[in-house]
Amino acid sequence: MKIRLLLSLFSTAFFINMAAQVVTTDTVAIGAGYANQVWYSLANDEQGSAAKNNWDIAFSTGAMGSTIMINSITGTTLFQYKGGDTTKWTTLDTVGIATWQKLYNSDTSWAKGAFSENTVGNDPYDLGWGVYSSITHYVTGDSLYVIKLANNSYKKLWIVQLASGTYYFKYANIDGSNEVSASVAKASYSGKNWGYYSIQNGTALDREPASASWDLLFTQYTAFIPTPYTVSGVLQNTGVKAAKVYPVNDVNALNDDSGATFETAMNTLGYNWKSFNGSTYVIEDSTVYFVKTKTGDVWKVVFTGFGGSSAGKFMFSKEKISTVGISEINNNSFSVYPNPATEQVTMIIDAQSSVSINIYDISGKIVYRENSQGNGFRTQQINISDLNSGLYIIHFNDGENAYLQKLIKN
Repeated sequence: MKIRLLLSLFSTAFFINMAAQVVTTDTVAIGAGYANQVWYSLANDEQGSAAKNNWDIAFSTGAMGSTIMINSITGTTLFQYKGGDTTKWTTLDTVGIATWQKLYNSDTSWAKGAFSENTVGNDPYDLGWGVYSSITHYVTGDSLYVIKLANNSYKKLWIVQLASGTYYFKYANIDGSNEVSASVAKASYSGKNWGYYSIQNGTALDREPASASWDLLFTQYTAFIPTPYTVSGVLQNTGVKAAKVYPVNDVNALNDDSGATFETAMNTLGYNWKSFNGSTYVIEDSTVYFVKTKTGDVWKVVFTGFGGSSAGKFMFSKEKISTVGISEINNNSFSVYPNPATEQVTMIIDAQSSVSINIYDISGKIVYRENSQGNGFRTQQINISDLNSGLYIIHFNDGENAYLQKLIKN
């Protein structure tokens, strides 16, 4: 993601002076038996948690998103029906299912859930579960699925359509009984990566914090080593890059990421910084990770311990080693007035998508967070009367680019 910086900001350094770096140790616990998922911000610590087993499928909510995940860590298994297309909904059966291919989420990209497997060749309009129309901009389901849930029940499942930002789908027992038609609207999960649904309970779920608020997800997930296997590890948020440096003679002395290769794969931190020797977990003591956040800040992360299934504890140190550089590049997509301001500011936004807006104080703490929905030119008023006088930085993110603008509160 490119960083574009607005207006008359500082010429060489971000608003935080990082001359004196601070190493912080932290522990994230996901619970006994790895019961939870925890979303984490390197700047602001834990941002939310949710039970890992309260959902079955999840729908991408990005403006251009169309992929759908399964909750494989609970034993949920997905099969594509090979007996025909959607016209076979009423006659679908599970004869021979033991030989059917199991479909999995990618462990490297959030953009490819299990339902996006089995696309046809290089056809850009085939999205796995359905076909995109360049005329209507709808995705129409052309495949049927059988899903085995964590409670060992089987359901037939049809993702009928993604139209105007809403996924429409239906599921039933294999014999056709207890058919349910349901929908998940992207707008209900504004600023978040996924909208979740429990087939077992017949409910939509809002589980995760705003995407702009977190960098890392501590969780179990399915890795391929080389066959599918459940692991406990750390995944990066969309737009967050990471680099692994190994071997390192002295992890405490390495604070320069200039030679590191940053990757977009979400499992760059992953799980294999630890190993099990038969009685306890051993931490690889020669590994340093550098994590580049959506704002461009770089953090050094070193794992120091792992507690196993008794409490699911991840122990690590973190250190902010660099911040976004500032240059004077004018851009008319975003602006703020009045500036300086006392009570309220008006943000002028010209973007073809929803925009996340974060305001940081000079310590790097988020003091305001909101999402602006719309398409094209619009304005948005923000009350800043509760903020202390001083310098702030407004961070805009339209999903592809980030922009920074200085704000002075009188």
